[in-house]
Amino acid sequence: MKTYKPGKHFVIFIIGLILFVFTVTSLTSCKGNAEIFDIIDSVENCSAPYVVYFYAEAEHGVKDLKYTWDFGDGETSSEFKPVHIYEKPGIYKVNLSVVQNKASDSKSKTLYLTGDSTVVFSDWDYASKTDSLFMPAFIEFQNYSKYATSFLWEFGDGETSEEKNPSHIYENQGTYTCLLNAICNGDTSKFSKQITIKPPPDDILIDEVTVWLPDTYLGEDVFVVVWYAGHEEKESRHTEYTESFPVTFSLTHNLYWFDGIYNRDILEFEIWSSKDNSAPVVTFRIESRDLQSDFYPSVISFDDGYGRKLEALLEYR
Repeated sequence: MKTYKPGKHFVIFIIGLILFVFTVTSLTSCKGNAEIFDIIDSVENCSAPYVVYFYAEAEHGVKDLKYTWDFGDGETSSEFKPVHIYEKPGIYKVNLSVVQNKASDSKSKTLYLTGDSTVVFSDWDYASKTDSLFMPAFIEFQNYSKYATSFLWEFGDGETSEEKNPSHIYENQGTYTCLLNAICNGDTSKFSKQITIKPPPDDILIDEVTVWLPDTYLGEDVFVVVWYAGHEEKESRHTEYTESFPVTFSLTHNLYWFDGIYNRDILEFEIWSSKDNSAPVVTFRIESRDLQSDFYPSVISFDDGYGRKLEALLEYR
């Protein structure tokens, strides 16, 4: 059988192609990459002195960008997120230049800091800690107000806060009108919206369980058994021959023995292996009341510190 050997010209062509690709990649890396998409500003105070927080949405390559801010009043900065104080009202042209190696970009923005353009106004939104609004609900508030020097939040349940971006726990179900007062020099702008807190969920659904074990369990039959309040709930499929970790088991199982009461009843996850059929490799436990006090987490994780870990995805209904 005749063996094919590449010709001299073909080998030279391949080497040249590799060198070309390497050269283009190196030149691109040396040139750099820099692009400014937008300049974001946040202004405090409705009259001079104005405190302005700047941030640039920019893209860069493998190395950090070098920033040069010109605030339009004779002052400059090389910080990534500078804070600048304008002592006098006026209209300022802010310019930002970014450089990375030989690549550069610049962008300008006009900043209107006058009495007519800095009237205080209130705006906000919220998000829950675990993407649910079951009681008790942990709510995080994002303040989008402008030109204010102080704030007063009224959460609608008798509690208040003067923080700019507070968090709050609604302990009881109901619909609450949350009001933000944005204040500057005696002027107040108000913005409110309603938040509906639902009663505690009646059902707990175990969606997926992911397991990590030490490599000594590779090649073994691995599976998970779920218990609640001393009753076996669900046994997962068996891997038969585990080639690698982690292993994810799809359960999609509502806890039959959970009655909607969050108490000291224990949710247990047993990890079993054919290496020892007499007892589980490890058992992880959590009380149902801990799920409630942690505001119904969608993911619960366990780690015994010896390479045995478990992560469960939960849903509440």
